[in-house]
Amino acid sequence: MCMAHGKKLEQWRLLLSSRQSRLFLSCMQSQACPTTAIITTARSLFSTPLSLSSTTTTTTTPSSFRASHHDVHAPVQHRHYLSLLHFTIASPPHTANTPTNTMAAQVPFHGLLLVLPLLTITAASSAPLPLLALLSLKSSLNDPAGALSPWTYAAAASAGATRSLSPPWCAWPGVACDAATGDVVGVDLSRRNLSGTVSPTAAALLAPTLASLNLSWNAFTGELPPAVFLLRRLVKLDISHNFFNSTFPDGITKLGSLAVLDAYSNCFVGQLPRGIRELHRLEHLNLGGSFFNGSIPVEVGQLRQLRFLHLAGNALSGRLPKELGELPLLERLEIGYNGYNGGIPAEFGGLTQLQYLDIAAANASGPLPPELGGLARLEYLFLFKNRLAGAIPPPWSRLRALQVLDLSDNHLAGVIPAGLGELANLTTLNVMSNFLSGTIPATIGELPNLEVLQLWNNSLTGRLPELLGANGRLVRLDVSTNSLSGPIPSGLCAGHRLLRLILFANRFDSAIPASLANCSSLWRVRLESNRLTGAIPSGFGAVQNLTYMDLSSNELTGGIPADLVISPSLEYLNVSGNPMGGTLPSNTWRAPKLQVLAASKCALDGEIPPFGTSGCANLYRLELAWNELSGAVPGDIGSCKRLVSLRLQHNNLSGEIPAVLAALPSVTEVDLSWNGLTGSIPPGVANCTTLETFDVSFNHLAPVGTPSRSPNTGEGSSARHAAAMWVSAVAVAFAGMVVLALTAGWLQCLEDDSVAANGGGAGGARPNVVVGPWRMTAFQRLSFTADDVVRCVEGSDGIVGAGSSGTVYRAKMPNGEVIAVKKLWQAPGQKETAADHAAKQMDTQEGGDGNERVLAEVEMLGHLRHRNIVRLLGLCTNGETTMLLYEYMPNGSLDELLHGATAGKMPKARPEWDARYRIAVGVAQGVSYLHHDCLPAVAHRDLKPSNILLDDDMEARVADFGVAKALQGAAPMSVVAGSCGYIAPEYTYTLRVDEKSDVYSYGVVLLEILTGRGSVEAEYGEGSNIVDWVRCKVAGGGGGLRDVMEHVGGSSEAAREEMALVLRVALLCTSRCPQDRPSMRDVLSMLQEARPRPSQKPAAKHVYGVPRS
Repeated sequence: MCMAHGKKLEQWRLLLSSRQSRLFLSCMQSQACPTTAIITTARSLFSTPLSLSSTTTTTTTPSSFRASHHDVHAPVQHRHYLSLLHFTIASPPHTANTPTNTMAAQVPFHGLLLVLPLLTITAASSAPLPLLALLSLKSSLNDPAGALSPWTYAAAASAGATRSLSPPWCAWPGVACDAATGDVVGVDLSRRNLSGTVSPTAAALLAPTLASLNLSWNAFTGELPPAVFLLRRLVKLDISHNFFNSTFPDGITKLGSLAVLDAYSNCFVGQLPRGIRELHRLEHLNLGGSFFNGSIPVEVGQLRQLRFLHLAGNALSGRLPKELGELPLLERLEIGYNGYNGGIPAEFGGLTQLQYLDIAAANASGPLPPELGGLARLEYLFLFKNRLAGAIPPPWSRLRALQVLDLSDNHLAGVIPAGLGELANLTTLNVMSNFLSGTIPATIGELPNLEVLQLWNNSLTGRLPELLGANGRLVRLDVSTNSLSGPIPSGLCAGHRLLRLILFANRFDSAIPASLANCSSLWRVRLESNRLTGAIPSGFGAVQNLTYMDLSSNELTGGIPADLVISPSLEYLNVSGNPMGGTLPSNTWRAPKLQVLAASKCALDGEIPPFGTSGCANLYRLELAWNELSGAVPGDIGSCKRLVSLRLQHNNLSGEIPAVLAALPSVTEVDLSWNGLTGSIPPGVANCTTLETFDVSFNHLAPVGTPSRSPNTGEGSSARHAAAMWVSAVAVAFAGMVVLALTAGWLQCLEDDSVAANGGGAGGARPNVVVGPWRMTAFQRLSFTADDVVRCVEGSDGIVGAGSSGTVYRAKMPNGEVIAVKKLWQAPGQKETAADHAAKQMDTQEGGDGNERVLAEVEMLGHLRHRNIVRLLGLCTNGETTMLLYEYMPNGSLDELLHGATAGKMPKARPEWDARYRIAVGVAQGVSYLHHDCLPAVAHRDLKPSNILLDDDMEARVADFGVAKALQGAAPMSVVAGSCGYIAPEYTYTLRVDEKSDVYSYGVVLLEILTGRGSVEAEYGEGSNIVDWVRCKVAGGGGGLRDVMEHVGGSSEAAREEMALVLRVALLCTSRCPQDRPSMRDVLSMLQEARPRPSQKPAAKHVYGVPRS
């Protein structure tokens, strides 16, 4: 051992003297004491041996200290640790005999607590600097989960008593030490739900040795603690995945030794730190996922050691600096998801070591630089969602290491270079949504590793490469919306890995290859709008994972295969617009998951098979129009409880209309026109509140109230004519009523506007004051009036809930129908802010006042239809108070189901995992519909368990969607969009709510479904919620996972595996950075894949973007 090393160990062996300790503590307690003084004073403590007497201060030599307190057989380099923590826990009492020169007499005890919490020091002893530093760091942090509970003085003392050969703090979680010296060289506090700050004292004491500090995946807020910049020897600083929301401090330039700086996924604002150029040793720089604005500093190009640069997901603008192309060692460059001006610099072609380049969704324009073709090591190239134009440069064919090329959603034209087919490592080629023309090079089909080929929405012609898929690796093929022709290659599923086959809107001819019917991996097939001929090959019924098949608008014949309709996972089947012929298979309704069956214009004849008692349990859309079907409408159609749309027009159906049609709880559309039906319209139709369209014209029906009779052949034509005239008369009368109602409403609006213009009364809105007659806007045919609703609500004790936007009543209408009425909150006397006034002026400039806007918003919501959303029936308003009318859900809310009974209700049994899973999927389907199937998209803005209702079958129905936005659009309010515990973290800084906010809220709901716990509970700690709690448990390992899911009844191993997969989805949804959250469509796909189907193969891992339906 060298002399210097031995001296270092000897210094650590000595305890602190009383006099020096007093100086040290005094300096630490002084706010004016500079950091250098703290370090100097602390360092000087090593040179003075400590008195062992509790009453007098004497000096003990190092040799005598070793002889009395150390095991002489211990290795020399570790002896100082063996007695390092032989401390007396209690301070000695103050007596007349206690000398005045003792430490306890001269240093107040409360001063010790102020600087060194949890540390009690004897009159003649203190602790080593690493211990002081770590305890000081702990004292400055908020630790609701107790992650740092092992960091205690008592634990250190106990470890010291065991005579361990290494310092006790080196065994503390998150602490890394130098094996030879015992110095603290690394502190990793990641994923511990910590907040607070970094103690300057701790930083000062750790500064000489600390090389790595990891604070990632915690809950730090505010500015980056300035004390961090005292750690001059830091090589790695990781503060990613927190909530720091200040500008980035200039003090970062003081960390001259820094090689890794990771600040990804925070909320930093302002410009990127210009002083970053001073960090000449920097190799890894990640400032992505915040709210930085301005341009990228050209000085970044001076960081010649840089290998990783990530600035994506900010609000950066300006031109991309060409200086970034001067980084000779750069391997990964991610600068997308910003809003730059101009194109991609040609100088980027000089990044010879580059392996990963992502400039996606960055508003980049101009041509693709041919110079990028010289990046011989490039493996991933993402340039999608820009305004790039021109042709794909032929030199890019030299990118021989390329694995993924995504140029989708641009303005590219020209042809696909044949040289791309020579990139043997290519797994993903995505050039969809451009203006490409010409043919697909045959060499593309010969790529040995190709897994994903997406060319849709271009102007491509010619044939698909004959060898496409022959490599046995193809997973996804989408060439839809082009002008491709010829046959479909037979080898597309040679490796039985093909999941999605999307070829619609082309000119493919010939037959569907029989090999596709044997493709066991198929999940989604869309071949509609082509020119396919021949019969549908048998075998699709054995494809276990097939959920969606659309073969409509082709020239297929040979009937509907009996095995196809009973495919075990099939949910959607559309064969409309084919001259299929034949009859509906007798086992059609045995498909266990079938939701949509469309077979219109298929030349089908024969009768509609009986539905049976449970054969159509999931069916919600049935289209068999324009065929030659005969016989009666099956009387057991009432078993199709979820049926929403029934279209059987233009057939030869006979018999009477089944009365059970009017009793279907969800039906909105029934079209039985142009058939041979007899009898009368069932009287229950008049009371069916869900029906929006009921067309029975051109049948042999008698008017309502007229006894049915069978017309003879001579009267057929006149009977049809009479029925048509009757229906037409009813339609005209109804239209007249609508016109009169709209006219009256318009006149009333003029009257209300006049009243409003004249002041409308003093003091603003007042509760319980009627300012006008109640008016109802119905979004479907209702059998009650606004006055009926008001009478049921006034003085009602039927309150079933209250939320952030209003009180919900259970109201029974005079006809016996039960609905839910939400009476929206008023805001009496609310003070108008400057922002409110500006918003109101903007409303005026845009035309129309706030009331008109809210009515327009709510009316749009009233026309939304989905099996997993609660239908908005209408609204009632008197100009001041607004009430929304909804379907009534008898089984209450998810909140009641998960968290117990409400007042006056019996507790409900906790649901098992299967029920919870169905609810989770149902909610995801409803929100996905709002986000992806509505135009414009609808953000819920307040998704939580109390807004998720349960119908008769315990299926989830999403309620209150979009209402918050409608209300805020009517009158700008200083209210929070969302509910405590469900609000996305970025709302605090952006005050914006969008679909990604809904995804976060859904993730919280998913965690509640998994754990049975509430979003906010005292157990989580102050300022923490279920997201923090779960992340903390997950970070703790397997035992923590069991704690997370211990409340759910998932006894089988399969159930627990599903729960673990769903938990991963929930954690993705609750990512702190919005860009890291999946779309709701992706969430739904992941949830469905979490429950394996028989013989399901693992899905391929993709690196491309959102999957396309």
